[in-house]
Amino acid sequence: MTMDLAVAAERSGTKFILALFVDLRGKPCAKLVPVEAVDMLATEGVGFAGYAVGAMGQEPKDPDMMAIPDPASFTPIPFLKEGLAIVHCDPHVEGTPWPYAPRVILKNLIQRCGDAGFEPWVGAEVEYFLLRRTGDGGVVVADAADTAAQPCYDARGVTRM
Repeated sequence: MTMDLAVAAERSGTKFILALFVDLRGKPCAKLVPVEAVDMLATEGVGFAGYAVGAMGQEPKDPDMMAIPDPASFTPIPFLKEGLAIVHCDPHVEGTPWPYAPRVILKNLIQRCGDAGFEPWVGAEVEYFLLRRTGDGGVVVADAADTAAQPCYDARGVTRM
């Protein structure tokens, strides 16, 4: 189902849209677009200086990137701020998807798998750290017994529940 961004924004009471993409290191990059500019966002995207973004494989002399939204990814996020929504974008340079953007890389790999007769199944691996704040405002590992340089998967930790 394709969803028109303007319709989705109106239905959800959105006032601002975060047009977002992720760089090669996983850093989210975004511009805040007022809903009054949703038609321009949908048709032209929003511009970024690719080199200034960070890990996107661009040099200062390269042309700007245009982040083109994926309307199907439109998601209101009122738990962050009332009237705010997010839309994931694919960076393009001079009308072509930028080959060093993670979503573009994934889409290309999915297409290649399909062309070879495979259907990829992908998912996220969510990881986290339990931390506690120290008296001086710093953070340390929550379990004081985790003193190893790499405590992950340490069988001794399982017995301290």
